[in-house]
Amino acid sequence: FRDVPAVNAAHAAMVAMADRKGWTLVSTDKGGAFNPATLKQFDAVIWNNISGDVLTLSQRKAFQDFLAKGGGYVGMHGSAGDPVYFWDWYPDTLIGARFAGHPMDPQFQEARITVDKSHPLAANLPSEWRMTDEWYSFKNNPRQTGARVLLSLDESTYTRKGRFGANLDMGTDHPLAWTRCMGKGRMFYSAIGHLPETYSQVHHVRLLEDAIAWSASKQTCK
Repeated sequence: FRDVPAVNAAHAAMVAMADRKGWTLVSTDKGGAFNPATLKQFDAVIWNNISGDVLTLSQRKAFQDFLAKGGGYVGMHGSAGDPVYFWDWYPDTLIGARFAGHPMDPQFQEARITVDKSHPLAANLPSEWRMTDEWYSFKNNPRQTGARVLLSLDESTYTRKGRFGANLDMGTDHPLAWTRCMGKGRMFYSAIGHLPETYSQVHHVRLLEDAIAWSASKQTCK
């Protein structure tokens, strides 16, 4: 599945960030780029709302080796929104949580986001903000797999009825964005990002910009 409006809005936001920060940014929709020779030229890879079975076995190994050797990963919204997975390592080890669903009645709602101000990526974020998007729930909490949660969702501020009436409650601890160390590398994932306008929302843009810089850092991951 390719959510074209979100992908295009996110791409435009990444290009603008690269211009501001002086980053070199390369964009491709070809899995063949995931090979050792190509990946070693980059500090981090960004998965822009990627879903489905997109890498071959050799490409998967190249990606895992890239992270273990110090590369970074940034995943946005749909990059952890598949109902079926073809590669267990991706949801269970890299992301650390499997997608459960999102509300359908209504699909897009305003909700309150809270920030862990002790997190290294929290310096440029407020302690909380409100925005409208499609809010993901997960079958497990990524904290249980060693992730460090940066953003959480206040479930009291939106309704959580999923497809066919499914209950999407995660309780008082509903992770929305988190980080983890992957060998010498780093990963960051944020469930924000279905609506194109989220990629011009000031706090979300700052979050992504700082997360990309953090994931590409060569300092020891903690």
